[in-house]
Amino acid sequence: MKGYLFLLGFTAFSVAESEAGALFELLRREGFSPKGIERCEKNGEIRFFCTWFSARRLKALAAREGIALCVRRQGGAPHLLARLCARPGLVCGIVLALLLVIASRFFVWDIEIYGNERLSREEIEESLALAGLTRGTFLPTLDRDSVVGAVRHGDARIAYMAIRRHGTVVSVQIREAEPTPAERVNAPANLVAKCDGVIVLPLIYEGECLVQEGQVVRAGEILAGGLLDTDNNGYRITRAAGQVIARTVHTYTVTVPFTYEEKVYTGQKGYELSLFFFNSAGKILKTTGNIGVECDIIENKNWLTVGKDRNLPFGWALSTHLAFEWRTATRTATEAHALAKAELEAQLAADSAGRTLLSRTVETQLDADGITLLCTVVCEEDIASVVEIAFPAA
Repeated sequence: MKGYLFLLGFTAFSVAESEAGALFELLRREGFSPKGIERCEKNGEIRFFCTWFSARRLKALAAREGIALCVRRQGGAPHLLARLCARPGLVCGIVLALLLVIASRFFVWDIEIYGNERLSREEIEESLALAGLTRGTFLPTLDRDSVVGAVRHGDARIAYMAIRRHGTVVSVQIREAEPTPAERVNAPANLVAKCDGVIVLPLIYEGECLVQEGQVVRAGEILAGGLLDTDNNGYRITRAAGQVIARTVHTYTVTVPFTYEEKVYTGQKGYELSLFFFNSAGKILKTTGNIGVECDIIENKNWLTVGKDRNLPFGWALSTHLAFEWRTATRTATEAHALAKAELEAQLAADSAGRTLLSRTVETQLDADGITLLCTVVCEEDIASVVEIAFPAA
């Protein structure tokens, strides 16, 4: 079909083969130029179409001549416009949608963030929101310098920020501040044993060493003092520093019962569907009315996109509620023993930093309730802990 026929509108007719001669005579006499004339092989009827305006006049003339014209279909822009005019609500909706699209050009549709490594996107967006920049911010009132200053002042983790605007999209380029090493503390302090042990090697390079190799010390005992007695100048205070390697003994107890509470999903699900425009959201569907109180919630929020990673200012969010209940379950002795070993290994691994393992013994106790592992670990480690000296107020 030609493009101009869609713009002018068209009507497709059919007429019986017996009336084809009278119709063609009418078309010739009145100067009509029908398009797409063809004969149907099944019933022999003649089919053609003409423009929207010619069709109205042709129907009137055919009725006067007694020719039975059958309208097969109508289409084109005038026909579509007539249908729209018959539905004022739809027309108003289209107009409002167009006005909304035009008005939305004055608001921030999306915020793109670059340069963050340690800071998450959510943390940066929260700082920007506190400074007045979010999706939906009115662009004519956006003061980028003010936003940058507020974020830099409110978050010391950001060393540099630049905000650029590309249409309705705002690009935020940041550089994170380098973490600074902790300042050296010069307050006087002692080195104190953090656990019991037998001294293997004291390595004190600041302060007075108060222990020697082979000595047994208890938790809280001073290993190196920060208060020094000098022969000529009285007492001098310093911050004791160094390491005290000692042989230590640690015990671990892990109990795994045969009976436990297990989370079991019931299969009942509920959904909450929301539509949001910029930062405004409204629920349109909720099927969680009869779901149990205990449930896991899985949230999925999606901004509609166009092109390559270009977010539109609206989208949808779906929350899935999975109901569950706690049921009593049992495990075999083999399963309980395997879980106890895994838990024990996890605890040992968590405490292994700075330790040299010398020996390990594990005792297994079995009763009607479960399995208990008793582990004794002998190792060498630095037991010195810095404790600042508290002087009485003058």
